[in-house]
Amino acid sequence: MKKKPVTTTWGPTTKAVHAGMHENTSRSVTTPIYQTSTFELQENREGAEFANTIEPSTFYTRWGNPNFAEVESVIAALEGAERALVTSSGMAATATLFETFLQTGDHVIAPAASYLGTELLLKHLIETKNIKVTFIHNTLDMDEWERAASVPTKLLWIETPSNPTLAITDIGKIVQLAQRHHIKTVADNTFASPIHTRPLEWGIDLSMSSATKYLGGHSDVTAGAIAGSDADITACWKVARLTGPTMDPIGAWLLHRGIKTLALRVLRSSASAMALALWLNEHPQVERVDYPGLASHPGHEIAKRQMQDGFGGVLSFQIKGGLEAGARFCESLQMVYRAVSLGGVESLIQHPASMTHIFVDEAVKKTLGITPGLLRFATGIEDIQDIQSDFEQAFRAVL
Repeated sequence: MKKKPVTTTWGPTTKAVHAGMHENTSRSVTTPIYQTSTFELQENREGAEFANTIEPSTFYTRWGNPNFAEVESVIAALEGAERALVTSSGMAATATLFETFLQTGDHVIAPAASYLGTELLLKHLIETKNIKVTFIHNTLDMDEWERAASVPTKLLWIETPSNPTLAITDIGKIVQLAQRHHIKTVADNTFASPIHTRPLEWGIDLSMSSATKYLGGHSDVTAGAIAGSDADITACWKVARLTGPTMDPIGAWLLHRGIKTLALRVLRSSASAMALALWLNEHPQVERVDYPGLASHPGHEIAKRQMQDGFGGVLSFQIKGGLEAGARFCESLQMVYRAVSLGGVESLIQHPASMTHIFVDEAVKKTLGITPGLLRFATGIEDIQDIQSDFEQAFRAVL
């Protein structure tokens, strides 16, 4: 199989299809699955060389695997990064980043309305490593970010947009602040995906994604990804080699397969989400819609600058009637799945107040923007009229 040089002039869909194939030595158009834990060495000297090689792909699968190398090269190309690293989940990627770049007593800045897993991990590190964390409550208020950065800070974490309230952070201004204070920056790019936002192009140091979501795209693999400079990814790999957040080869193969249709899926779901947000914004049973594509969203102008070709496939809306109405709406849907996660070909909905955040303290929920009637909807690739029809019958059930 001939090697295909990746060029910067390729569009995202072309990169997604052709940026891999570096490890495919067969004549197969699709790279085979290397379902093995270890690889035969030709001679002893080769083992010594691999032991000192960064991420050898044919030595031991905890260190690397051809399927990992393939999908990592694709993710790096899409993110505009020197290198990428895949892990067994998004949280494994987050934990690897924290373990790599944080030491006992370090200070971190992060949004208060972050992915719940990230928030809980940070609170765990507060208890176990004496990490200091300043949580930002209004991501659009640069004065709040500036005050947080007035003390020595090791890591600044943002989400683009945030989960689940779709809050926007001005990436350009964050990078300027971080560079002035010499702070390493990480962007959780799960919601936007590299189709809509490439944080590294704005100056962010590392882009992290739960590859379970849009990158995989079919609700059949759990994975994480980190993209950045060669030095930073090497540092992450050295930690991962020791802690073992390793993907399995089949999972990496599935992730690679899913990425090939990334742009097609993301653009489809984003277009549908935009249409749905406009429709819900006028619906008599909806109090508020949170979607960066709406002019009413407080971060709309910033989102227009730093997101391209759409605003993502996730939106949140506040249904009238509070907790009971939100729960009943979810339970009345017939086509849409009631499930956590996002980014798959099927539409998913969740009611945080009665599901993921039911045991979270009320004061914390208020801080996160988790109101009783808030619903988070992840748009799939179904026909928009079918999604609207399902919503309509669920709205009728709530009355």
